[in-house]
Order: sequence, then C-alpha cells, then structure tokens
Amino acid sequence: MQTIDQLNETIRAHKRNHKLNDTERAVLDVLAQYSCKDVGKSWLAKSTIAQLVGKSRRTVIRVCNRLESLGIIRQYERKRESGDRRQTSNLIVIVPAKLDDVTPACHTEETPPRNLNNNNTIATKTTSCGALKRSIPADLFNALKPYFNDDDMYKTVGILYRAKASIDRNILFEDYSTDYVDAFKSVVFSYKRGKVRSLFGCLYGAWRQVTVQIKRRLAVANSDLFYDWLNVE
Repeated sequence: MQTIDQLNETIRAHKRNHKLNDTERAVLDVLAQYSCKDVGKSWLAKSTIAQLVGKSRRTVIRVCNRLESLGIIRQYERKRESGDRRQTSNLIVIVPAKLDDVTPACHTEETPPRNLNNNNTIATKTTSCGALKRSIPADLFNALKPYFNDDDMYKTVGILYRAKASIDRNILFEDYSTDYVDAFKSVVFSYKRGKVRSLFGCLYGAWRQVTVQIKRRLAVANSDLFYDWLNVE
C-alpha cells in the first residue's frame, strides 16, 4: 500500500470479506488509524491498543491472533540485537486485501491539503453523499461539518458509536449531545495545537470516557443509596 486511500479501501474490503465482531472491527480501526505515517504498518503496543478500544490486553492479543489467522494482519516481534534479546516493540502490518468488484459508495474528488492553522477544515476531500445530513443527529452533524468532509464525517460518527457501545449501547447521543460535542471540540482544539498525534484515536478515547461518566451519573441517580436531600420535606 502506498497511500492512505489504499489503506482505507483495504480496511473496508477486509470488513466486507470477513465476519468480524465489534471488538475485532475496533482493533482493526485503531491499527489503521495508527498506520498512516508508515502506511499499513503500526508500532502500537498491545497494551496501548487495549486502552484505545476499552478491552484488556489479553483480549487484544486474542483478537490480533484471530486477525492474523484470517490473513488480515501479520505480527512481528522486534528484539534487542544484543544482551538479553528481550522484545523491544511490536510491528503489525495490515495485509492488502482483494479489491475486486469494489464499487465506492460515493464519488470523491481530490483537493489540495489545507493548513489547520489557517482553516478549521481537517478533511482533504469533498464527496457527493448528501444523505449523511439526514442520517445523523443534527447537533452532531453541525459540530462535525466545519471540520470534516462526508467521508471523514461518516468515519467519525462510526468512532463515536463504537466508543459509546463499548460502554453502554442504551445511552443515546441525543440525550447527552452537549457532553459529546464538548468532548469533540476539546480534542479538535488539542489536535490543532499539536498536542494530539492521532485525532481519531483520541476521539475514541474521549467519547468513551464521556460515556463512562454518563453511565456513572445514571447509576447514582437510579440508586436507592442516594437521594436528593435538598428536596426532602
């Protein structure tokens, strides 16, 4: 793979060609997000992947082994050349997928990259998919639109829903839109200041933490051990 477009198409093809569960898809997405500098190659530690997808390190190891058995990735261990020969890092390579008979959902047109310091827009493509606005909550669409084109907005919405589902699928964005939008703006602000290396990876972690906080608030509100003593007569 030579370009990010080829990497993205490979990920989509792997998802079409294999029956992956939510955790396997989440791990694959994280690997793709952290494989952009050296396209298709990720140096993430299993413990880091576990934090990003909200699972245990053991689960991530099991998922990576399954992805490898399916021919989706290859795993390599790097060891010191001298001394105790202990492992120093992981290398996970995303294997190119068969892209035969692939028809893109939307036609895209390349546009010149834009400087984040002078323009809020993060995306570098425009698309012809107008149905996206009607398919996601208005508050979410309005928050993402200044920064993303349709393709990247669709990807970002998917990250939000996966992050939320990893904690509690019953928590709806519409009921806590302010919490989720505020977290998004905070991550984008940090990204533009150069404090965030992976925008999508950080968004997943931030939205997952928002969901954790919401679930805790709901647990307290619904618990018989707590009551609103200010309103007790």
